[in-house]
Amino acid sequence: MLNEIKPGQRICQAVILRLQKVGNSSNGGVFARGMAEDNSGKVQFICFEKEIVNRMRNLSGPEAMIVTGNVDIVKYSKDLAFQIVVQRMEEPLPEDDLSNLLPAGDFDMELYRNKLQGLIALIRKPTIRSLLEKIFSGPFLEDFCKNPAGMRMHHAYLGGLLEHSVDVASLAVSMADSIGKVDKDLVIAGALLHDIGKVREISANIGFPYTTEGRLLGHITMSAFMVREAAMELKIPMSQLSMLEHIILSHHGDNEKGSPMACATKEAFIVHYADSLNAIMNQFDVKDKKNPWEFNRMLQRFLYVKEPEARKAPAPAGIQTEIPRGSEAGEVKGQKAGEKKDGEIKVGPDKCNGALFC
Repeated sequence: MLNEIKPGQRICQAVILRLQKVGNSSNGGVFARGMAEDNSGKVQFICFEKEIVNRMRNLSGPEAMIVTGNVDIVKYSKDLAFQIVVQRMEEPLPEDDLSNLLPAGDFDMELYRNKLQGLIALIRKPTIRSLLEKIFSGPFLEDFCKNPAGMRMHHAYLGGLLEHSVDVASLAVSMADSIGKVDKDLVIAGALLHDIGKVREISANIGFPYTTEGRLLGHITMSAFMVREAAMELKIPMSQLSMLEHIILSHHGDNEKGSPMACATKEAFIVHYADSLNAIMNQFDVKDKKNPWEFNRMLQRFLYVKEPEARKAPAPAGIQTEIPRGSEAGEVKGQKAGEKKDGEIKVGPDKCNGALFC
């Protein structure tokens, strides 16, 4: 696994290659560089082999490859980052195990499937509830539960779309309860449906590549299309459908962030901020927490990713964990200094040289 490699080693293993740049080196040769990834993490790679570089030029997106090369320290690196100097690249064979290239989320899939159904059951309007029951069923439900929510930026692992959508809906419900005078049915429906187009935008195959349809239309547009298609079959009133579609079309907040529409309703703002906050919080779920600070590409800043220390477990009932304060060591409320209770052996400063316990 990539998180175990060290400088000086020679490796031969399956990785996902993400090409970033191909160019000419100062000595007249060619080079290609990018990132090599597996479930454990990612490492930079560089290649100077002309034949391999020419093959890399033809990569249309992230590709699974078997690479052989030496592990070295990146030249002029301030943090002594590693890189793989690729000397050989082969396509994997059908019998090769590539399971380490499909990242999985650290959450209970079955629990989240139950949460999804529980949120749908909270919807009171029969028309809206029937719409979600129709969409989240059959083969689409299985794809929805398997798909990532992103290629790289957030929830980029198997099941990420399910986890993200459920958590956004749960957060949005809490916000709606706190704010008040909100159509909670629209909030739940909009939160659960806002990213359903990602099932068709991003493939769940190795590397989570974008589909052609996804690149042409984008998940926001496709989500709205999918909702309208199902709503037409159920004859959902246009008044309800328009409010729901607005949430989907505006969930990125405004036009500058990719939304066709800017938020204009309470429900749209709630779903937008719940979506944004959940995506940001997911950035703190990094696998390598050796360093407390890590630069985040999505937010373009360093994040403090060190986990807080675990709280101390509460003491069992009847166990005193603090020494009561009094006018003298050993004194407790309602008891004079030096006085002892029936059956109590007096242990005080006079026998322990001033220590409270001996």
